[in-house]
Amino acid sequence: MLRAYKAKRQVIQIGDISLEVAMLPDGSYRLNHAQATEVVDKPRDSMSRFRRSKYIQSLLGNTCQSYTVPEEVFLEGVNRLINPVTIELACLFWQKCALEGNPKARTIVVALLKHSLYELADEAFGVKRSQGERCPLTDDVSAASVARLEGIYQNLSAPELSQQPLATNSERELQLKIRLALLELERERLRHENAANSIPVEDIDKVGIPPWQVIYRVQKSLGWSDAEATCKLLHQLGYGFNSVHWFNIQILGNLSVMSWTATESLSKAVEQFKRDQN
Repeated sequence: MLRAYKAKRQVIQIGDISLEVAMLPDGSYRLNHAQATEVVDKPRDSMSRFRRSKYIQSLLGNTCQSYTVPEEVFLEGVNRLINPVTIELACLFWQKCALEGNPKARTIVVALLKHSLYELADEAFGVKRSQGERCPLTDDVSAASVARLEGIYQNLSAPELSQQPLATNSERELQLKIRLALLELERERLRHENAANSIPVEDIDKVGIPPWQVIYRVQKSLGWSDAEATCKLLHQLGYGFNSVHWFNIQILGNLSVMSWTATESLSKAVEQFKRDQN
């Protein structure tokens, strides 16, 4: 059953992104469904699919129904209807987009986390700041910041972390956290390797190249930063993950690798693709 509400309207800014926020009579907030998808370059029906997905059901469990009941909100002052979405659902949608490699979603998630942590820290220390003194989000979602953050993610996909100096303290903090996470993963790998793997992890290169290295090499050759577009190109060139160029080895559970011979032929195919584009 459709639930309809009259709501007050305000506009908030996340950097140069404007988002309508509706306050319902019970004091809860809703975002504009269309805007929540457009800010991460997703079609409007992607949010509807997300509402019905097993992913959201697994996250929310029994509370999932309260997020998926259809609503309609009439915005006072501008006299129009919107299809609303809860702030929680919008955040989960952006998080999923970020995990899938969407650079705008990644940047929004990092910006909002940074802003929230600054406010929590100020509250803990009793610091009162004016609007101008608060942690600014403008640079965090600018085109330059999107490119800079995406560069960090790409560098992290390389065999070694980039040694290039980072522009801001927040980026240095992010890289340090990633390093700590990688150390923890390495500790877990060493603990489970003898019990689970028939081939030591360090011997992967003797039999082939894992997917993340293949994607990184293609991206580096083309100057691309979009991992999703790179995977689509691999499929287009006949080197998709279900093609004959990949085989499974019993390591890290069950890992697909590309043979060195196939890697050489892929490099030639990528070079031909670059010539065709020119």
